[in-house]
Amino acid sequence: MTKTLISIALRNVVRHWKRSLISAIVLTVGIGMFIFFDSVLAGMDRMTIDSMVQFNDASLKVMTKEYYDNKRTMPLTHGLSQAVELATEIELVFPGSSATPRTPFMAFASNRIDSLPALGYAIDLVTDSSVFTLRDQLDSGSWFSENPEGGEVLIGKLLARDLGLTQGDWLFISARMTDDSLNADEYIITGILDIPDMSLNESGIFMSFTEAKKLLGEDLPVTTIGVSLPRPANLSKELSDSIEASAIIEKEYKNIKAVSIAEAANDYLAMRDMKSKYSMLIIFIVLLIAGVGIVNTILMSVYSRIKEIGVLRAYGMTPTHIRRLFSIEGLLIGLIGSSAALVLGSLLVWWSVRWGIPIGDYFGSLDMGVIPIGDGLRGEWHPGIMAFGFLFGVAASWISARIPAAKAGKLEVTEALRFV
Repeated sequence: MTKTLISIALRNVVRHWKRSLISAIVLTVGIGMFIFFDSVLAGMDRMTIDSMVQFNDASLKVMTKEYYDNKRTMPLTHGLSQAVELATEIELVFPGSSATPRTPFMAFASNRIDSLPALGYAIDLVTDSSVFTLRDQLDSGSWFSENPEGGEVLIGKLLARDLGLTQGDWLFISARMTDDSLNADEYIITGILDIPDMSLNESGIFMSFTEAKKLLGEDLPVTTIGVSLPRPANLSKELSDSIEASAIIEKEYKNIKAVSIAEAANDYLAMRDMKSKYSMLIIFIVLLIAGVGIVNTILMSVYSRIKEIGVLRAYGMTPTHIRRLFSIEGLLIGLIGSSAALVLGSLLVWWSVRWGIPIGDYFGSLDMGVIPIGDGLRGEWHPGIMAFGFLFGVAASWISARIPAAKAGKLEVTEALRFV
């Protein structure tokens, strides 16, 4: 009997193809766009986290616990002992990783007329590029010279704009030394950096450890070690890997705090979770609309086929069989619409992953925080979300068809045959 019901249901879906097509299209567009937007939002999350990893926070940032407790003031009194050896050991513990020392400090940048607060970074010119990608962000000028004759610095593009400086100009920097006394010196701007991280673009100053020691004191310590872990296929794995690595380092070394990128991006990730809830609300609304369409389609089918229902009842079909027949029709519409949605969503995701969405063409002048809008926004494959969308669409269609199916099952043979 089941095969017979499926055959009749399929025939009715094809016979009333216009009504069926409308309901299927609603499902296709709704679920397909849900899959696509989920991919795009995941890609935006990945770009944001990648930007944090590539320019400032790394996959892990290692420091002493005392420094971590006072990290907002960037103290120069809580350095890592034997930082070079520690960085080498971390690279051995995590194959495929890279580590580099950095010492951030607070400073003031001046063109001798105006002065602005700045974030200074003492970096290792040899190893920094193995963890961070500052070298790829040069807007003008060049990277540090191999044998600099005078003090060289790289600064953020917005900081250079605010001070009216360009590559080749001199920048006056003042900062407190390790002994808390004030020191100042003049440096030549060898390059201007256009960094997606707005805090670095607006106030970032980068110099070698050699120059930083002249400014801040010969006893300047390494206060942080940035660690770059191998980049996995998706963001969830990247976050979990950083948390796992952080736990390993803290267990291995006493008085060491390893801040994972998951912890550093905690506020952003909290907003991401809230965003995911809103996206689920959107798909619920879309499927609710599609469900109303399916109810209407099946209900119209019931009223237009009262005679057929009477004949089927006369041939021995029970109310249960009639209800099952119309439920199968709704299920078939759901399968068609959800399958088409899977194809549509997959094509859109493939396009976004392969070519990227040129958001820079639309938001080039807009401050997007740490999202590098100059590059194409690429989506991410989420097989779990795609499967969820497909199954949810099928289930919603079947549930929606139960309402008119129940009405069809209640029709009596005598009542239905009056229309013959």
